[in-house]
Amino acid sequence: MNLRKLRSWIAPITVASLAGTLFIGAPIANGATGSACTLRTPTTSASCDLITVALVNKVVTLDPTSSVRTTNQNYITKFLVQGALYRVAADGTPKPDLVASDSMSADGLTWTLKLKTGLKYSDGVTPVTADDAVFMWELLKNAPPPVFSAVKDMTAPDNSTVVITLKTRFDELPYALSSIYFFINPRSKVVGNDKYWIKPLSAGPYEIKSWTPGDDDFNVIVNPNYWAKPVVKEIKFLAVPDPVTRVIALSQGIIDYAFDMPAAIARGQLKSKALFRGIPVQLQGTFTLDFNLRSMTEGKPWRDVRVRQAMSFAIDRAAMGKVAFFGDVKPSCSITWASSPLGSCARPGGNKQDIAKAKALLADAGYAAGFPINLTVFNRPGWGDAASMIASDWKKIGISATVIPQADAVGSAAQSSGDFQVQFSGATGQIPTLILRTYYGGTGAWTVWAGSKSNDALLNQIDATPTSGKRLLIAQVEKAIWDESAHIPLGQRSVYGATRLPQNVFQNVKGNDTYYVQQTPALK
Repeated sequence: MNLRKLRSWIAPITVASLAGTLFIGAPIANGATGSACTLRTPTTSASCDLITVALVNKVVTLDPTSSVRTTNQNYITKFLVQGALYRVAADGTPKPDLVASDSMSADGLTWTLKLKTGLKYSDGVTPVTADDAVFMWELLKNAPPPVFSAVKDMTAPDNSTVVITLKTRFDELPYALSSIYFFINPRSKVVGNDKYWIKPLSAGPYEIKSWTPGDDDFNVIVNPNYWAKPVVKEIKFLAVPDPVTRVIALSQGIIDYAFDMPAAIARGQLKSKALFRGIPVQLQGTFTLDFNLRSMTEGKPWRDVRVRQAMSFAIDRAAMGKVAFFGDVKPSCSITWASSPLGSCARPGGNKQDIAKAKALLADAGYAAGFPINLTVFNRPGWGDAASMIASDWKKIGISATVIPQADAVGSAAQSSGDFQVQFSGATGQIPTLILRTYYGGTGAWTVWAGSKSNDALLNQIDATPTSGKRLLIAQVEKAIWDESAHIPLGQRSVYGATRLPQNVFQNVKGNDTYYVQQTPALK
């Protein structure tokens, strides 16, 4: 069966088998309200009283020190209800938010940030101070996320000045400060208050209206003390874990915006251009297969690099992108996402499937007859289909893969405990080193989970190098990752969203899964 016929066959079958059964569980909520809040309202005159947005799961924490702080629904909501020195704008780049001005020393090792004057938190009383940024750094510095590897220290010489000193030059520092890890909260309110993170004060565009950790609803309203005015007054976030139910809820006007939906089903059910606007987003990230190389897997066939490379050669990346993701995923053999000009593929033959090469490597490693392996995968749109296609490819070389779909919470726990063999997963990063540190940094998430190699010195060198020289250094990292093949890149991550709202009023930022809301004045 050719790819076009297979795609046309999958979509209606999936809708018939899933949508009908899951419709009963569709949540009840209110659609958009406001006289200037329709799909056809011009962006310049749009104004929404209330919108309802689907989340992939329940918000369980806003605590920046929590082990699940980086779970999607926890961090994307945090961006709106906590202050940020820099905030990611619609174009996917960081812009000054609470920062009025910034400057960098001639050697690039010292940054000085000046805060806007008169800033207050959502209580209208507590001032936003430079020490609040220092406090965030103190919460992070004992185990800093990879994105802050270049930061040496952060101080506040006065209430409006933040001074950041670096170990190595890092011109992309605003990307780190606008990431999912760094938010501004008052030291005086947090210390000694275990319940603070249930309803933190906000220096961002919104504040929490109502929320109990673990509830389906997460409701926010405009923060009247924020320096700008969002065009959406209130947002109701609603947990809708099942992706097909998100499509149904959007089609019926129960929700106004949904992200991460099955592309084929969404395109079919939301095809009316008078009612919906489809938003396919290529993320600055990569789908990968990640092998467990920790000591608990000693003696397993995939501990041999030749076996892992054979499994890479056996995969038809182009077919996976076309069928499992309806053509939205661009095949790739680099950890740096495919559309990045700095990306580099070290895999011989590039993206091409090579069954003969795969069989030869397996035979050389002593596994010509193949072996069984468990392939776990999060229950996300297209991910399970992609894993099944990969398992089918591996069967051609004798490897029998059992695909095990898992809820996010189960899969995340397995990553930490090491209770997996190989996992279909992925990561994103606004600049190449942010994603490369995930797979090749000393404290990178997948470096830790997989037990794979790292080289922070090389990654620091990339950060300290002008853009013109970065590609050659990135190629060295990609070569080292291929030589180990603990992490096998598959394609550039893509997600499909759709909306009933005016254009650019509320949607995902370019290349990322975080949200922006139009505001006046705009971030710039």
